[in-house]
Amino acid sequence: MAGCTVRIRNYHLDGYGHVNNARYLEFLEEARWHLFEQHGLLATLGGVQIVVARIDIRYRRSAAAGDVLTVCSRVQSAAPRLAVIRQTASFADGGTAAEAAVSLVPVSDGHPTVFPSAVLSVLKELSAP
Repeated sequence: MAGCTVRIRNYHLDGYGHVNNARYLEFLEEARWHLFEQHGLLATLGGVQIVVARIDIRYRRSAAAGDVLTVCSRVQSAAPRLAVIRQTASFADGGTAAEAAVSLVPVSDGHPTVFPSAVLSVLKELSAP
């Protein structure tokens, strides 16, 4: 499971003194890019864009300035037109700040398409138990 670290800064906080819910979407996006880079997927897209079609997110525990979250990503499933990435943002103590299922679709010239075969192959390999 690929992971990246996010140190919570004051500018991540809302008026309640904790990370605003919309910021978690940015943390998840960063972790997905990290996953794609780590496995060479960005170099094999060939003009196809990977677009978020759906995010189902659950917020479990508030994060505040100074906290460090590790956002881990794993491919849950991969098909020619849809991949689902499971992501978890965790504290150093093992507690969960948020968890999400992110549905990704391939798009080319503004229209749905299929993942390039090299990308799909890696995604399927990563989704294997």
